[in-house]
Amino acid sequence: MKKPKRILVALKSTEQAIELTDIACRLAAQGASLWIVNVIELPPATPLDAHVKDLEDDAKLILKTAERVARQSRLKVSTLVLRAHWAGDALLDEIKEKKIELAILGYHHRRSFEEVLLGTVAQHVSKNAPCNVLLRIPPKK
Repeated sequence: MKKPKRILVALKSTEQAIELTDIACRLAAQGASLWIVNVIELPPATPLDAHVKDLEDDAKLILKTAERVARQSRLKVSTLVLRAHWAGDALLDEIKEKKIELAILGYHHRRSFEEVLLGTVAQHVSKNAPCNVLLRIPPKK
């Protein structure tokens, strides 16, 4: 695989921010563009423009942490908070819109009821993305 020039890093937590962003920076071609994304997932009946201060504050902290790591690599960095009823579709839309060459996602071993029914965001993106997808799966504790 040649070094990608357009990379999306999907982050769910500050724990992922440093590691996944570092991976993206190491894999990126010189002068690459990096989109660091956090998706605020809202329940289906909730309007996407609903005020959710705690989730918005968390998203800002996650993106700020990742941006700090990415800035050291001299890549073009953009941060983005998306709001969606399901992160999988929101990420796929961004991947297609931005013509991403590599998407990097983390995975956790905790499964919610929704994930049991629908599958995980990581599974959905890896099966349906029009680009390479790198999943970082931590060891089970």
